[in-house]
Order: sequence, then structure tokens, then C-alpha cells
Amino acid sequence: MGMLMLLLSQYVIAQPSSTGQTGLINMPDARIEKEGMLRLGVSSNDPYTTLWSSIAFFSRLELSARYTVIDDAPSFQNNPDADFGSYKDKAFDAKLLLLRESRFLPDITMGTQDYTGTQVFSADFIALNKRFFNDFDVTLGYGSDRIDGLFGGLRYNPAWHKKLGLVLEYDAYDYQNDRFSRESGADKKDGGMTYGLEYQLGWFGTQVSYNNGDIGGNLFVTIPLNRKEYIPKIDEPAPFATQRSRQTLDTWRADSKYFESLSRDLEQQGFKNVQISIGQKVIDVSLTHPRISLMGRAVGRAARTVLLSGPANIEIINITYTRNDLALLTYHFNDLQILEEYFNGQASREQLDQSIEIDYASPEYAGQPEDEEIAIHEQWQSSSAAMQSAEDNEGHFIGFKWEDQRLSSLHFVPLNARLFVNDPSGAFHYDIYSLAQYRKHFGSGFFLDSAARFTLFEDVSKVKQKSNSQLPHVRTDIADYIQGDRLRMDKFLFNKYSLLSERIYSRISAGYYEEMFGGAGGQLLYLPATGDWAVDLTVDWLRQRTASNNFSFKDYSVMTAIGAVHYRIPKLGLTATARAGRFLAKDKGVRFELKRRFLSGVELGAWYTVTDGDDTASPGSPGDPYYDKGVYMLVYLNSMLTKDTQAFASVSISPWTRDVGQMVASPGDLYNLVERPLMLDSSEITPMTDFSK
Repeated sequence: MGMLMLLLSQYVIAQPSSTGQTGLINMPDARIEKEGMLRLGVSSNDPYTTLWSSIAFFSRLELSARYTVIDDAPSFQNNPDADFGSYKDKAFDAKLLLLRESRFLPDITMGTQDYTGTQVFSADFIALNKRFFNDFDVTLGYGSDRIDGLFGGLRYNPAWHKKLGLVLEYDAYDYQNDRFSRESGADKKDGGMTYGLEYQLGWFGTQVSYNNGDIGGNLFVTIPLNRKEYIPKIDEPAPFATQRSRQTLDTWRADSKYFESLSRDLEQQGFKNVQISIGQKVIDVSLTHPRISLMGRAVGRAARTVLLSGPANIEIINITYTRNDLALLTYHFNDLQILEEYFNGQASREQLDQSIEIDYASPEYAGQPEDEEIAIHEQWQSSSAAMQSAEDNEGHFIGFKWEDQRLSSLHFVPLNARLFVNDPSGAFHYDIYSLAQYRKHFGSGFFLDSAARFTLFEDVSKVKQKSNSQLPHVRTDIADYIQGDRLRMDKFLFNKYSLLSERIYSRISAGYYEEMFGGAGGQLLYLPATGDWAVDLTVDWLRQRTASNNFSFKDYSVMTAIGAVHYRIPKLGLTATARAGRFLAKDKGVRFELKRRFLSGVELGAWYTVTDGDDTASPGSPGDPYYDKGVYMLVYLNSMLTKDTQAFASVSISPWTRDVGQMVASPGDLYNLVERPLMLDSSEITPMTDFSK
């Protein structure tokens, strides 16, 4: 039976329907793709054109989202300024696999379509699938609402060409009762027998269908998010391998050039903010690396360098890894002979692990020792203040960057874009601009962070629909800010990061936080000694900036206070967050967040906020107020490039004309700062991963 199940899993092919849900042609089925598979596609089923995405979030759970254009259906007809074109609808779908296929039993799945929002295409269903003779996959299901009763079909993937598929489907959608069916012509569709031909080539797939004279199509790409790497690291610099003429500790104390030499060896590998001190047969190094994605890998390269370029008669190496001058972890290498043998391939990983201790860093880290016998040399830091041209490793297509050997930098990105959808004056608006960012590191966790933008092209100025929100307009007037001065200061603020005690971090901020708000505030973060949770509290006094002047403010001010609890389930790659408190529009409530991180580094997440703001703007109503929600995707580019990087790109989809449940852009969220290096489980990334490389 085990061999039969292996054959079944090998031959079952899960393909997307025209809605993006795994299915036949238009109907869903009981199949779910392999866990972590992300699909993006576009389909046509006259009169509907759909942009869709779907993800096998877990092995038994599939989530889908779609944006559907209904041809010739009216939109915003009561608004004389509307230029929205045909009606457009957002929908979210879900499927849950209840029972896996076995020798005698089928896959059984229950699902829902368009379960929130306007519910133009809402439906619920249950479906069964069974494979026969390896080539035939039979679907039988029953639905309600838009899926009117029984549906089903057959998919044939011939053994001689598994990339090819023939599909027969009974389409049970109740097209006649679709919203705007008379205007769009959907009332003339009968559904019924539909025929499809499909082909899969690598990550790409396509399907062509025929039903009563109508020809439909579906074109998509499938991306395996649980693959650690898509491209080998052929351009990754080799580890440091130069053997220096090593001198004793006494010689190091007498001449700072040896500190300078070790610092230079580390900086040439991309390490920043290097601090070195020596004591009784101990060397302490504090540093960070803005490019290498894994903390343990960066520390491993630093330890190799200290062995080859450090003092000759040391017995212990302590390396403290920092972010924004915050000391995170300290690695204690207590047996340097084993460490050297490990790098030379003569000792095992298990032997090395027995000689290393890893602790949360304390405020007394390298560069701030308490031992009076420790000699500190800082002369070599004075030459690191000059800006030098650097590689733009932050995920931009074109970018220019200059940085020093501490943490100061100047970054210019000539082309950035923001997209806005679903405004009555146009379904699609754009804002294309250049961005310059300057960061000055004063030392001891003190930074100036600033950014200025210059608008190149935009059509947001065409937005004429004024917000009818009854709440303070903390976000709904964003178009006024984009339509303001072409040259605008996005932010100009001072941040002070501190490690108050072991596992207690703080940030104090003051200045212009973002394009709409400025003020002053701070954040405290606590991490437990063990466990996968954390708590933080953020309090900010804020005042709203004017749209027409870079430096002036409106009368509106607010004190926001938001406490957060974060909880991780490492084996699932999940992080759940609950934030409670007072938001920008002075509404009080709770924001729930859930995200999953896949092995490729891609994060998918969503949020939902419930407050007492009582937002009755459509689609909200006095009896059913609107609650803020959205989805996002964050992509760490490490798995997609030929060289290791911490660069990432992100995109989010959320209403941009809402005031309820809004938060100010954080000047430097502490949990986001420490989560990736500190809290990723060994099943994903550990502090020791790729240590020898």
C-alpha cells in the first residue's frame, strides 16, 4: 500500500482553475498543490478577466486572492468624477484538505470562495478526488450559493506525456444570477460541459478551454517557496585565507598597527563597525555584516579571520554580533585548536559545538569591557569615517551607494514606484520618484536617518474623490501629499538604540517620522531567556504634517500607545502578533497579524484590525463597520542571486483611503530588527548554519 501511495503522489497533478483555486477549468476540485507552492496567473472566462494568486500555505491549506474585471458592468455611476471603467472586484478564497487519498478513499476537501468584502462571487463547496489507472483523476463536488449544486469532471494526464492534460468539466456556476449579469452578458452563459487542454513546462503552465462557443484561457507561473536556493552562489567571495605573521599580546599592546591590520582584514570582507579589545589571553571583537544573511555564517568568517590575523598566544575568541549598535549574541570560542582543526576539515561539527558557548549579549560587550587589565585601541577607527563607493545590495534594480566603515551611508535610487488601485477616479494610479537616503552614525547606537524624494511622474493628482471618512483623516488624504511639492523631505529623525540589560532593548526617536507625521517617542522590547515569544511597547506623540510644506504641521496631534505580543511556531515557520492600544485616528482596538516564512526566505502575511473607530464608509455601514485589513509579501533575495545578501523586496495590498486602525511608520521597529538574526529556528536558520563557509 505504501508503494501505491508513492505512485499516487507522483502522478497526481494539481492545476489552477480560472479563479486561481486548484481545480478543473472553472470549478474547484479536492486537490491542493505541494506545500509552499505559490502561483500567479491571469485568466479569461468571458465576461470575466481575473488576475489571481494562490499559495499552498500548509500541506492541507490553500489560500487564494483574485482581482476580477467584469466587462461592461457599471462602476461608481453616481459619481460624476469617476473614471473607473468596468466594475472590478477583489475576492479571497480558501480550501482545507480534510482527508488524504488512500487506496480506497479519495481526497476530500471543503472550501469557500469570496468569503469577505462585497462577496460578489461567494460560494461554498465540498469536493472529492480519486485517481484511477494513474492517468485519470475524477472530481465530484457539491456547492451552494454561486456554485449551484452538483459539479465535477475528469482530468487525463497520459503516462507518455505527463506535462499534457485533457480536462472535461461540468460547470455549475449560476452565471444568470451573477451581479451585473444582464449588463455583462453573463446571463447568456449556461455553464454545463466545458472542455480544456493544458500544458506545463517547468514553472510555467497554460490552459485553453471551450464552452458553447466561448474560448477561455489561463496562464500562470508556479514558484516553489520551500526551495532554499534557486541559483547557486557562484559569485560569493571565498573565506579569508591569508596567514599573517602573528605577534604576541604584549606586542599588540605596544603597537596599534596590529589592531589596524586585523580591522582592515575584517573590513575588506564587508564587516562594519568593528571594535577590538584584548585581555588576558582573550580577544573580544564586536562587529556586524550588512550583506551576509546568516549571523552564524558571518561570525564563522570573522572567527577564521581572527585565527589567521589575530594575536598568537590567545586562548579564547569572543565575537559579539550587533545590529544598529545593539549587541545581540556573543559567541565564545573556548578551544582554538578544535576551531582551527574544524576550519581545516580535521574536526567534526559535533566536536566544535562542544567547545562553543552562545549567549545573549550583555551591555558590557567588546569595546566596553570592565576588566581594568584589558587594553583598548581605537586609533584605527579614525580612518573609517570617509565615505567610499559601495555595492547597492538592497534589492533595487538601479542604485548608487556610498558608505564608511562604521554605519553611515548615502544611498540614491533614481527610480522607485508606488501603485494605487481602486479609486473611483481611476482603477490604477502611479507615483514614480527618485529617493535619496542619508544615514549618519554618531556612535553608541545614535543615528540620524533622513530621506528626500523627488517626484518624476504621477497621476495621483487626477484623484478628485474626497474622503467621506468621519474619522480624523490620518491616511485618506495621502493623494494631497503626493500632489504637493515635487521635492519633499520624507523623513528626518534621530534614533537612539540601547541594550538596557540582557534581552531588553530600547529605541528613542524624534523628528519627522514619515511623509504624513512627525513627533517623538520610543519602544521597549523584551525577549525571554528561552521560548519563542517576545513583548514590546511603543509610545509616540505625533503631529500631522502639512501636504504643501516640508516642515510645517497641521493642528491634529495624537498620542499613540501600542503594546504587542509576538509568538512563533518555528516548526511551521509561523509568527503570530497581536497589537493592542490607541491608533492614529484615536481609535482603540486590536490588530492581529499572521505571517509564514518559507525556506526560500519569502514571507507571506496578513493583518486584520478591529477597533472602535466605527468606520461606516462603504463597504462599511452603521450596523457593519469597516475594519482595516491587508496582505503582504516580503521576498529576501538571497535565494535568487549568485551572492549572499540581506536585500529584500516587499509588496502589500491594502486599502489606501482608510483611517481606521492605522499606525505610524516605525522609525526602526526593534522586533523586526532582532527577529531574523535571533529567533529563527534550527529547522530554518540557526546561529551556526554554514559556519565553516
